[in-house]
Amino acid sequence: MAKFLYALLLFIPLIATAQKNGYDFKEAEAETRKLVYTSPDSALAIIKTTLSQKGKLHDTILGNTYNLYGLYFGMTGNADSSVYYFKKSLSYIDDYPKNRLRSLMNLSIGYRNKGDYKTSIKYLNEALKVSRKDNNKVGIAMAYGELASNYNYMVEYDKSVDYLLKAIKILKAENNTQQLAAIKQKLANTYLGMENFKFAIDLYKETLAEFKEIGMEKNYYLTLINLGEAHIRLEQYDKAKQSLQEAVQGLERFGDKELIGITYSKIGNIEKIEGQTDKAIASYQKAFDYLTETKSTRILRIGGEYIDLLNENGMYGKALGIIAEAEPYRKTIYSNIHDRMVYVKAIADTYSHTGKPDKAIAEYRNTIAIKDSISASEAQAAVQEIQAKFQTELQREKNLALEANNKALEQKIDNEQMLMLIYILGSIALISIILFVLRSYWLKTKLQKEQLKNTEAENKLIKQQHEYEQQLVSAQKQTIEEKQRELTATTLQMANYQTHINTIIKKCSTNEVALTDVKRELQLLLKQRDYWKQFETRFNSLHPDFEKKLTDRFGRLTKNDVEFCSLLKLNLSNKEIASLLQISHESAITKKYRIKKKMEIADDEEFDRLLLNL
Repeated sequence: MAKFLYALLLFIPLIATAQKNGYDFKEAEAETRKLVYTSPDSALAIIKTTLSQKGKLHDTILGNTYNLYGLYFGMTGNADSSVYYFKKSLSYIDDYPKNRLRSLMNLSIGYRNKGDYKTSIKYLNEALKVSRKDNNKVGIAMAYGELASNYNYMVEYDKSVDYLLKAIKILKAENNTQQLAAIKQKLANTYLGMENFKFAIDLYKETLAEFKEIGMEKNYYLTLINLGEAHIRLEQYDKAKQSLQEAVQGLERFGDKELIGITYSKIGNIEKIEGQTDKAIASYQKAFDYLTETKSTRILRIGGEYIDLLNENGMYGKALGIIAEAEPYRKTIYSNIHDRMVYVKAIADTYSHTGKPDKAIAEYRNTIAIKDSISASEAQAAVQEIQAKFQTELQREKNLALEANNKALEQKIDNEQMLMLIYILGSIALISIILFVLRSYWLKTKLQKEQLKNTEAENKLIKQQHEYEQQLVSAQKQTIEEKQRELTATTLQMANYQTHINTIIKKCSTNEVALTDVKRELQLLLKQRDYWKQFETRFNSLHPDFEKKLTDRFGRLTKNDVEFCSLLKLNLSNKEIASLLQISHESAITKKYRIKKKMEIADDEEFDRLLLNL
């Protein structure tokens, strides 16, 4: 009730908008159709809002809305109400084939849920006529699917498989994946009934993924219930529990008490097998309460299982209570022959242990009669069942082989695509490398050419510089030599003046010359320059660092020693130096010797080379 109120509050703005700006019936129908499978209470709120609109509504609006009303009751497990509204829907849409087809199909499902398979098949045959007349192939396929479900409940598996294979063929040709999932679920149900559990499990797993993808939640949870049953039959109880518990949690949102009850009965069956008696009784009690509340066709079968559980544990009084609740449905509710046998045998055992032999005998007789009926029908269908199982297993093998082949093809395609991608990437990489190498070679060649040009230019420049330097050195050498010659000449001239003076002095000593002549010659000499000072100036201009380098390197040398070395650097002989300095030739040799000693040089060649290089 709280959910309904909440959903109604959500759609109050929609009602206000409808009254103010006009109601969008098409959008409301689309939203309802989406919600009815996931949130039935929200769908009901829109249905009531649509029907409450003022003015005369078009027949298709009323027909479609009542059809959705019937779907709501079908989702919540109220088969009687669903049948009522589906019939009401049909009264508005006689002239609209597609709408009529939808309501006919839903009406047939409603009757099947009530256990009235004959009436259900009647409406499905009418749906087939409408579909064929309208050339609606998908409609034909869905009618085949619902016929198969009826025959499955009626334990006529050969007819069920036949209709399902026809439906699958049509839907594959039409590429209708959504409806194909529902048909595959029905085929799995048939294989479950034929005890081909492994193939049933394979199909259930496929359809679970498909229902989840397309958002058909109710079908998803219904499939989980059947998957749980298949696992139970294969004694895979943990897997069965997992599926069934997920189904119960999901179905609570839909409020489908019949399906919830069926699910609890299967959980109770597992708990019974595992020896959890108290839990099994609690689960079966929940299942029985839900089923009696909805007047389900499964009351007798699940009631019989519950009574058997109570009998096994000596709880005969409680078993009688369950029988009392179930008996009124024995005549009013249709159930198949196998379900009736389970119930009759269980109550016969209860009567036998509670001192009611007459009732026990009567029910045992009923049990024998039902078994005989089952045996007769089974004997007649035994060969067909064996063939069906063989065909089923063969089909399963073919499906597995086809699946493996498809995977191999997909893998091959993936590999080819990967190879193509690798080839393309490799080609791009190779072209890139080639372009890179060519560009590198081009750049290298260009760089080499530039370097060659630069080298040639540098070589030319160096050659020019070398020639210039040679010219400069030659000019400097000529200048130095000229200055050297000039300096030497000056020096020799100074030596000549000294000799001249000495000659005058000698004349004076021998009285060979008159005094006036001496005076005249001396006056002439006085008019001359200071030639030694002139020598020093010119020598320093020619060899500016000679004195400094010599004194820095040989600190013991005096100024006279430096002057003597200056004369030696001019490559003057000892005799010329002696004449210039007015000393004897031996004194010049002695002075040179002393200077070499101060410089700690013994070899004359080394001494001359040192002075020359300074």
